[in-house]
Order: sequence, then structure tokens, then C-alpha cells
Amino acid sequence: MSRFLLIITLILLSFNAFSAERVVILAPAAGDIIHKLGAESKIVGVTKNLEGFPAAAEVGSHLKPNIEIIKSLRPDLIIAGSGKYFTDEIKAAIGVRTYIYDPSNLAEILLALRDLGKEFGKAEVADTVEKSLKTQISGLKKPACRINVFFEVSQIPLMSAGTDSIVSDIVTRAGGYMSVKESKKVFKTGIETVITGKPDIYIYQIGPMNKNPMPPQSRNEYRSLKAEYVRVDETEFSRANTNAFENVRFLNNIFNNHCSNR
Repeated sequence: MSRFLLIITLILLSFNAFSAERVVILAPAAGDIIHKLGAESKIVGVTKNLEGFPAAAEVGSHLKPNIEIIKSLRPDLIIAGSGKYFTDEIKAAIGVRTYIYDPSNLAEILLALRDLGKEFGKAEVADTVEKSLKTQISGLKKPACRINVFFEVSQIPLMSAGTDSIVSDIVTRAGGYMSVKESKKVFKTGIETVITGKPDIYIYQIGPMNKNPMPPQSRNEYRSLKAEYVRVDETEFSRANTNAFENVRFLNNIFNNHCSNR
């Protein structure tokens, strides 16, 4: 029995030995999961728009990471977003193991949570967090009426969230329907398209992509719309992370209240 326990102990120690210890985050949305895992102390570098890691060095933006700074931090893991920006050339130049974090729905967020839990040696913590997140979206009430939703990513140019975005999955799970559909994460659209879609709920975000929009209810071009307007924080709503689960419940409440007040 003692030999068996010794073998198990050695196996567990070997797993911990390979857990990430010096990590650079180039996918801002992943920062939330790192906090949930309690692995902040292992982060040595972050992008300039990612807060909550005071001990980490700034390594540029997720669009233009500073390769020299990243290499100087001697990371053993990089958490990057879409390969569109973290190209094979950048990957080769840095020469460090990479995890691509680019979920577009809640199921993929949970998968990334499990993956990163293993990477940081926090598998049990990840399991606990996953159960909590699933509880958040259990028992939702289906809206009693159809809710068409338009999501404004930016006012100028007018851009909307597509069906491949986390926003689309949040809206769908909350019981709504995207009023303008395109198989992209974000796409340009027009005022006439918005009006033709007759949204019941018009959601607009405030943040880096939509810094100072005029409230849509005050815009002359939307005078014919009979929509309820909802303002959200871009960093809390449009980043694919654990906040998405809370946002599903948030929108579900709004949708149900809208149906009740019709």
C-alpha cells in the first residue's frame, strides 16, 4: 500500500512540475479565468488594456505585442487570442509554448476553463468554478414573447455582433434572437438594416470600440424604432469569459420584463 501511495505522489508531483509558472496573457478575455483560478501570481506579462495584474509587465497590445519584452520575461506559456494577430511568425520568434484562447460560446469558455485549469495545476479549482457557472444559467424562464435583439458594437462605423460572437450565444441562451444576422464575430451594417430588423431590444456597448456613442434613443435616424435600449460595458459583456454566464441571466430578466410590459 505504501508503495502505491508513493507512486501516486510522484505522479502528482510530476504533473505539478509541468504546470505553467511564468505566463504572458495576450488574450485580454482570458484574464478573468486566471482570476477565477487564483493563478494571478503566475502572470508575468499582460496587454495594455488588461487590468488586475499589478505585478505583471505591459507587453504592448493584443494586436501588436512587443516580442522583445515578452522574450525578456522568459515565459513558459503564452495565452494568445486569434491566430489572426498572433501569427506563426510571431510564435516562432518568441519560441514559447502557446495556448490559443478564442471561445465564441459558453461551451467553449468552459472548455478553456478546464484546459487552463490543467495548465496552471488548478484542475480542481476549475471544476468548482465550472459547477458554479452552470448553476448561474440553470432554471431560466423562457420569455413569453419573441425578443429580437440588435447589438451595437460601435456607432461609427455602425457595427453589429455577428452570429459567431459570444454576444450571439448570450442572447440566444437568454431567450432572444439576433435581429441582424451574419456569420462573423463583428460586421459592418447600415441604419436601414437595423430598422428593417425591428429590434425589441437595442443593446449598445461602451468601451474601447465604442468610446463616446450618442445614446441610440437620442439619434434622429432611430425615431421610428420602438425598442427598449440597454447600455452595457464592453469589457464586461463582449469579452468571452465567465462574465458571459451572468450576462445570460441579466438579459433573461430584461427579456421577461419586456414581455410582461407589452
